[in-house]
Amino acid sequence: MAADCRLALHATLPDRYAHDEVLASTIDHRGRLAALVADPSQGFTPVPHFSALRPPPRYDATAVICDGAEVREITLTDLGLWFTHIDTLGDGIVLAAARCEPVGVDIERYRWLVPEDELHLTDNVRVIDRDGQTQAAFYAGDGIEQLMTDAQGNIWTSYFDESNYWFANPDGTRSYRFMIGLARWDSHGSPPWMAPSHTPDVVWCDCYALNVGHEVVHACPYTDFPLIEIDGDGVRSITPNPVTRCSGLAVSGAELAFLDQHRAGGGFRWEIRRARREGGAVTETDRANLLLPDDRHPTGWARGKIGRDGTLWLHEDGDPRHWYRYELSS
Repeated sequence: MAADCRLALHATLPDRYAHDEVLASTIDHRGRLAALVADPSQGFTPVPHFSALRPPPRYDATAVICDGAEVREITLTDLGLWFTHIDTLGDGIVLAAARCEPVGVDIERYRWLVPEDELHLTDNVRVIDRDGQTQAAFYAGDGIEQLMTDAQGNIWTSYFDESNYWFANPDGTRSYRFMIGLARWDSHGSPPWMAPSHTPDVVWCDCYALNVGHEVVHACPYTDFPLIEIDGDGVRSITPNPVTRCSGLAVSGAELAFLDQHRAGGGFRWEIRRARREGGAVTETDRANLLLPDDRHPTGWARGKIGRDGTLWLHEDGDPRHWYRYELSS
């Protein structure tokens, strides 16, 4: 029988935002809670990120960055996309809208080259400074699963299984591809590094297990969940992984922790599967059930799943105001 492991309460959105709608929430590379909140009296109803293709009415919002008791706000006005992801970037923030299908192109034309002036692509990633001014906006593809920045100022976007991207061609056309998996951008939206073209033997159907560390990034893409290690020069290694159903990841040297979650006894179970990487192989070593700080099992799926080196941050489905922390060293 798996042992129990109690999560620590890492951060809570302050009570002053209790009546606001939380549109996006994360833990940044410095361990700070960052959230995008908006007054619901503006007359909108946010929709889940996987179905947010309907444009919202224009709305105002506030980016909130909580560093312990210190809270900093960035006022944002006249937003026109459902921004479902947030992270910090320098003194400012970066926002991403998960969904952004092109307008005016019939699906029958997706197999052909389409002139750029016939495509109406949405700039669904926005880089914003500490004063709320947009410094860059760019198209990052449809189907963003996670948005994470790193200490070097790179922007990482992973994608779910409906993802697609219109690639620019030298002749002024764009071509359509799907299942793009993982991309790394700079803060200006220059042409990205994309994982599929650099890992031809890996199927990037869905990438929801991502760890953006200080120096190295790890990912376990669905469906085979190989452990892929990436640095600034590209893919460093691909290690077969016997641990499947992995939806979150913590990495510290050779030590690994995979988040598995499932239904049990009419409720939900979050489970950590410990493993070790040695000699080009991953070997599972132990399992533990994750409990919330009050020793109860969670009442929903684990969301967020922000992995940064040996730490994994989670929140319960429907409650992005409270973030919990798992340490691989615990």
